[in-house]
Amino acid sequence: MSADQAKFLLVDDHEANLVALSTLLSQEGVEMVQAKSGREALELLLQHDIALAIIDVHMPIMNGFELAELMRGARRTQHVPIIFLTGEAQDNLHRFRGYQAGAVDFLYKPIEPHVLRSKAAIFLDLYKQREELARQRDQFLILAEEKARLLRERDEADRRLRDSESRFRSLADSAPVIIWMNGLEGCEFLNQACLEFFGVERIDQVNGFDWAEYVHPDDQAQAAEAYLRAVAGQARFEASFRCRRRDGAYRWLRTVGMPTLSSSGALLGYIGASFDMTESKEAEARLQRWSVDLERAVNQKTDELRHSQTQLRALATELNLTEQRERKRLATELHDYLAQLLVVVRMKLSQAIPLVTGERAPGLLQDADHALTQSLDYTRCLVAELTPPTLKDFGLLEALGWLAGQMERNGLSVVMQQRTTTLTLPEDQAVLLFQSVRELLFNVLKHAHAKQATILVAVTDEDVLEVVVSDDGCGFVPVAPDQPGTAPGRFGLFSITERMAAMGGELLIESMPGKGTSATLKTPYRPVRIEAEDYAPPATGLPQPDPAAGRIAKIPELPHRPNSTIGILLVDDHAMVRQGLRSMLGGYDDVSVIGEASNGREAVESVDRLRPSVVVMDINMPVTNGIDATVEIKARHPQVAVIGLSVQNSGEAREAMLRAGAVTLISKEAAVDELYLAIRQALAGENSDCALPADR
Repeated sequence: MSADQAKFLLVDDHEANLVALSTLLSQEGVEMVQAKSGREALELLLQHDIALAIIDVHMPIMNGFELAELMRGARRTQHVPIIFLTGEAQDNLHRFRGYQAGAVDFLYKPIEPHVLRSKAAIFLDLYKQREELARQRDQFLILAEEKARLLRERDEADRRLRDSESRFRSLADSAPVIIWMNGLEGCEFLNQACLEFFGVERIDQVNGFDWAEYVHPDDQAQAAEAYLRAVAGQARFEASFRCRRRDGAYRWLRTVGMPTLSSSGALLGYIGASFDMTESKEAEARLQRWSVDLERAVNQKTDELRHSQTQLRALATELNLTEQRERKRLATELHDYLAQLLVVVRMKLSQAIPLVTGERAPGLLQDADHALTQSLDYTRCLVAELTPPTLKDFGLLEALGWLAGQMERNGLSVVMQQRTTTLTLPEDQAVLLFQSVRELLFNVLKHAHAKQATILVAVTDEDVLEVVVSDDGCGFVPVAPDQPGTAPGRFGLFSITERMAAMGGELLIESMPGKGTSATLKTPYRPVRIEAEDYAPPATGLPQPDPAAGRIAKIPELPHRPNSTIGILLVDDHAMVRQGLRSMLGGYDDVSVIGEASNGREAVESVDRLRPSVVVMDINMPVTNGIDATVEIKARHPQVAVIGLSVQNSGEAREAMLRAGAVTLISKEAAVDELYLAIRQALAGENSDCALPADR
């Protein structure tokens, strides 16, 4: 076994578990160190450097939590990553205690092998990175020592350069720039160019040369400070300042000086050169003024463009929301009025068919009933196309599930995955996300040639909602929104990008030709409380039900029939539907409608007071909907049977009503044929203590 191999510590009091874990995690370059108790694990931690510790929670003498706390208290082992394993049922208290003890993860048995292997691979990579950093640190120290040696050699070269000073002086006089040399007592050397610049006539005047006399008064303090600071640190001297030329004009000089040192390192003085940079300084000033003006103009235009972009993005978002609100309004009117009227007409027609005589009349009425059924089906489809009722009634998760089913009908298999059970979003945000996912799925259907797509919904620890739409199709080369390109659905992706940006999120596209496509919608997740809204029927030219109609205070109570009759409470926010149901049930001698209610809250109060045997409950109602009302009724009166009614008899609505405690859910159009039978079956099931199947 190589000494530089990474080591995993496996701690479990069962030998079989250790063997299974060792086999599962075994790979080249990793050594499995096994311990059957917490004490044995501590001894192994003192002998080995551990990359990852996988610890069983429940062990005798010292459990996993206690072992983790001891590890975190020791300097050698405090940074060893820990993964807890437990075979008990999932318990948030145990999970919290595990994370409090310092664990990086908490897994429940039976363990998914690929999950554990992938997590172990991550910590193995981290361990290898730490080892590589240590190796690089050692290499850096070697390089630092080499650099120090080179610096010493440079100092020796400087000493040799000082020996050639005399030769330098002769060369300096022929240079076209100012060259000077200062000693500890002042100026020691000026080349010919410097003498001509300052107007010094004789070389013997150099010893009395005073630099400060020629420096501009405004620059004297700065130049002196820079020079003294360099001398104090025996460092490079570099400064720019104005000097008076012999004709009285001030010129900008760029001066650079290097210290000259003795063999012992003592400072002997400075030698340097000065360059006339007046022209370049003036050009730099002009360029700087132009840059400021240009930057100001660019910033102004940029601000204008950003403002325009923000306005356009807000306008586009508002247009999207306006379209969805109009769709919702139309769908609401179709559902709440046209569909309800069609249901009532079908109820009346079904009651009239047995009463009509004549050879052709029943057939004609049945044809009319069939036409009404087709009209109801078409109305439902139209409502779903305008805005899915599931999105309004059950939220984004259920709406995406409904959308997956719709795509199946269009020929695309869609798998719905969710890593969160609840998702409460503002209506506008839910609508925009649903619209974006629908557009992405239609892009897959049109362009990807995919056999299957997947919708994944998750909320990260950073409170970011992620909706990932992926497929196994042909893929494409993603093009940035600000670059030209002809990628499939590019404008649609751009509109989705703008839509997400307006919500403070983003759209990320990952795709390669032949490798499929993954589109990730990210947006901040801020859960909202869903409160009941005041009921206000939308404006329409259709007959409006009286909002007060059906309230307990306004409805006359009907006398009870003999004890053998079944007391029925009708709950629907449309008075015409209640009247149709009342007249339809009136044809049965063993059924008595003892009350009506127009919303869920009134239904609960009516059940408390009237104690019916059966409640016929509409789902979509103001104040309190039928699902919430059913939950409250069944909690107060478990013996009362609840039968759900809905124009949209979707799978989500059925499941919600059954979970609430209803015995079944039937569509309003089917109520003509099935309601009485459902009432009898519900009471028969209750009297015989028969539980309704969960998947009914």
